[in-house]
Amino acid sequence: MEAYEKLISSIDKYTPYLEWARQGLTPEQVKAHLFALLKPFFRYPERLETAPLSALAYEAIMVSRITASSWASEMFAGVLSEYHGAFARNEKASIEALIAWDESAVRATSEFMSIYLMEVDKSQLGLEEFKLEILRNIGGMLEACLQPHLKALLHQNRIRRGRKAVATNILAQTFGSVVEELNKALAASDLMAPPPWGIKLHQWRNIAQHHAATVRGDVIVCSYQRGSATQEIVLSRSEFLVLAHILHGILGIVRAARSIFILDCDRSVSRDGPELIMRTETSFLEIALAIATQGFEVVKTDVDEEMAHLFVRDVTHGDSQQRMLHASQFVVMTWQVFHRPKVRVTYMDNSGQERLETTATGTDCEEIAEQRIKFASLAQRVEFRVIGQQTKNA
Repeated sequence: MEAYEKLISSIDKYTPYLEWARQGLTPEQVKAHLFALLKPFFRYPERLETAPLSALAYEAIMVSRITASSWASEMFAGVLSEYHGAFARNEKASIEALIAWDESAVRATSEFMSIYLMEVDKSQLGLEEFKLEILRNIGGMLEACLQPHLKALLHQNRIRRGRKAVATNILAQTFGSVVEELNKALAASDLMAPPPWGIKLHQWRNIAQHHAATVRGDVIVCSYQRGSATQEIVLSRSEFLVLAHILHGILGIVRAARSIFILDCDRSVSRDGPELIMRTETSFLEIALAIATQGFEVVKTDVDEEMAHLFVRDVTHGDSQQRMLHASQFVVMTWQVFHRPKVRVTYMDNSGQERLETTATGTDCEEIAEQRIKFASLAQRVEFRVIGQQTKNA
């Protein structure tokens, strides 16, 4: 359960949703904030109304971070324009290209989740260990997480330019060749060699993977090839950490542009074949974010082979009866993440006292999730237990 605990703690630390609820914002007001933040990047803003709240809550955080920087905002707009340009040039080919990279994108997200869950506090590390940890993060992030998204972007870029674009051919390309082509073809070319150093992404990848960095005194010296010559760049400890944040930001820009474009094109995208299954930890983070937008904090999980049990605490001072019923609906979300024969949600009030336990079968949740039965029928199918009282059905 340590992974879920880390994800739970990250929500209050890195997102504003629970704090907004504490300040008195209603779920409707929070949703309005999300819409206002994301609307400028949607060609069809009405699709915000039908997009999953879990996806919107996640992407809104990414976009808010991106738009906090003028450089990142410019790069994001440039990447998104590649998708829009490809769609305008050849809608069918652009959608097919989206689908062609779905599996790679899901795998990249899983790899990033592993990197995040293995992240350690670097503040107390010696410079040698600090260097090694940053190189490990950079190498894994660029190779396993960013590279698939850059190849998906190149596919759209070639469609926009009217060039032959075949996923298998792009997949076979080296990281370096993809970066070099995008560096020439993207309007947002700075993305491939970010300031202030102007070193290309595949060169940073090579520095990380070949451990081409040494400690000299209190600085880190990185070596890389430019043509036949070996170049060196000297970075302080703080600059090396900034480098990792910049490269992480580039991953966020490229990934978020693709995700928002997919949400914007939702009705145009029709996938065949087996459903892509997102990693459980990723799905859990998304539903925990969605729950946070409703003013509830996921406190803990208890999952075994038979049951998934979610504990949520109300951070508002709303009407307790209404809030308990609101929380009871989270059994469907819980099942969508864990797929257990039974799911349970325990509602805790603002003081942390357990007040209501809602239990549902996985079968009922599946039927609701698959829209085989109406969501309104949920209350007649679950089992409620008011804490300290006898079990009863709704």
